[in-house]
Amino acid sequence: MSHAARHWLGLMLLAAVAWIHYRDIPGKLGETPYLGWLYILLVAGCAASGAWLFTERARAGYALGALISLGAIVGYVLTRSTGLPGATSDIGNWAEPSGVFALIVEAAFVGLALSRLRRPDPLAAVTAAGRARGVDPRP
Repeated sequence: MSHAARHWLGLMLLAAVAWIHYRDIPGKLGETPYLGWLYILLVAGCAASGAWLFTERARAGYALGALISLGAIVGYVLTRSTGLPGATSDIGNWAEPSGVFALIVEAAFVGLALSRLRRPDPLAAVTAAGRARGVDPRP
């Protein structure tokens, strides 16, 4: 799969994560406002991460997206197991379809991000080589 195809896949996965949580913002703001605001931050973070995938900051986009996705996974587990302050209505609700779909999409993005982050950064190699020659190749 080409770099561009991986970036597009990453963008689609992030868009799915954002959309799932975006739909729930009004309900969360009404029942547990701090979770609603966390959902808003998640959606904004997914947008920033997805935008970075198509710039020289693609690695930062993958890192931010993985952090967001891992946070959402942890949040899902906590809300279904112990609950969170003011949010205990989902305890035991492990099979809720949008939650399961969100877990799958978030885990897929984490896997993609790890595969991208484990590779050497080509821009870093060029920058290091330029610095060794006394030239900073960055604009």
